[in-house]
Amino acid sequence: MLFAGFCVLALMAYNIREIALSDMWASLMFALLISIIVYGLTRLLIHDWQRAALVAFAVLFSFFTYGQIYYFLKDVNIGSIYVFRHRTLFVLYGLILILAVYWIVSRAEEPGNWTYSLNLLSIYLLIYPAFVISSNAIQQFLAYRSALSARVVKAQSINSARPDIYYIILDAYGRGDILKNNLGFDNSAFLEALRERGFYVADCSQSNYAYTEYSLSSTLNVDYLDNLNVNSKVERIAILKQNAVRSFLHAQGYLSVSAPTGWDMTEWKDADLYLDFDRTYSALPEFEKLVMDTTVLRIVSDFNLFNINRFTNNNHRSRVLSLLNHLKRLPTEEGDLFVFAHFVIPHPPYRFGSNGEWLDERPEDLQAGYLGQVIFINREILQVIDTILAKSETPPIIIIQGDHGPPQQLAPSSAQKMPILNAYYLPGMDSDKVLYSSISPVNTFRLILNSYFGQTLPLLEDISYYASPEDPDALELAPYSCPSQP
Repeated sequence: MLFAGFCVLALMAYNIREIALSDMWASLMFALLISIIVYGLTRLLIHDWQRAALVAFAVLFSFFTYGQIYYFLKDVNIGSIYVFRHRTLFVLYGLILILAVYWIVSRAEEPGNWTYSLNLLSIYLLIYPAFVISSNAIQQFLAYRSALSARVVKAQSINSARPDIYYIILDAYGRGDILKNNLGFDNSAFLEALRERGFYVADCSQSNYAYTEYSLSSTLNVDYLDNLNVNSKVERIAILKQNAVRSFLHAQGYLSVSAPTGWDMTEWKDADLYLDFDRTYSALPEFEKLVMDTTVLRIVSDFNLFNINRFTNNNHRSRVLSLLNHLKRLPTEEGDLFVFAHFVIPHPPYRFGSNGEWLDERPEDLQAGYLGQVIFINREILQVIDTILAKSETPPIIIIQGDHGPPQQLAPSSAQKMPILNAYYLPGMDSDKVLYSSISPVNTFRLILNSYFGQTLPLLEDISYYASPEDPDALELAPYSCPSQP
């Protein structure tokens, strides 16, 4: 039982940067239930409780480690033959388990010593992930409390009719020239369609940071992270959720609007209006799927038995489609709205084809998968824009922005990763005068607060900080495509 708990807690601790603590409880309860059932069955068959406990441990060890061992060994090959695919590793695991059970039941001397030692080992293994998770929870509490009390800009009342503000993030959406020159895709039709609708497209824009938590926490707090004295993951997430722009607009009487993303860091569950999606009983949450793939049940996933991948991928598709529909209805909502709409697309997973068709499997051609999702979201976002503009009584502010460029597999360098889509619809403003081609996200809300809310925030120098995925905190200045022109 302790070992089963360790497997779930260790996975949670390793992924603590992406997953909410609340997501682990169902998997933890499932692991403990499996442990109780396995031990109960072995106890019925083996009257010596210590030997039964050892057999249960062997079964649980095999069950919970199979997927991880497969992950590390699946690409081992001799010549052109892959040695450890499911057809061989599963048989090998089964033989080892049978031999282990035989030895425990028939040959093991003093099984009490083994159970005592394994219990101590399991307790020892639990210490580190439990410490990581608990310390992270404490840090989150302190950071959120600090973020709630912080105010970077001061509210200033205004009397004129106020526009709704739509901040739409298309995750990993690269700039037009990057899509064309590096990925062979001409996105000019979409960019021209934005311009025809009154958008200003910043042709030389780059992200300030290469990863979502860095980029959005900077943008929504209208400053660079070093100026904000933010140095940890927990602090970045705290100021992303309880950010300066949200605080300012709340003081102005705006209602915050958000939606599920599958990423805890961009889910504002305490928003005034939280646009949840319809969950199907068969959909498997992301963390539970992750736990599943570390166990022997990875076989079910890899071979898509019982069409399991359709169920496990359903939540991601549902979140995207639900948010698209919700955005079209928001103009009829009462009150002034600040809409934070984070679409995890064209970022992987690649679950949408270019026509919106359902993709069960990860495409072998990642570039084709990425571009298919670009084509899909282009069409859908234009429909959203048209609906918002048609239904809004007061012309709204709309920002459509990539938080960074394409995924690392498609954009391995800063020159490919940092350039982003960055488009603005600013009613009542001469966009050519207030905007410029190299504006970066850090200046997005400085410009909006100045232009519409009477603030006097100076525009900052547009700077890009790049870091490798191996060490995302090791920030280095990245060359900017065009000179800053504030």
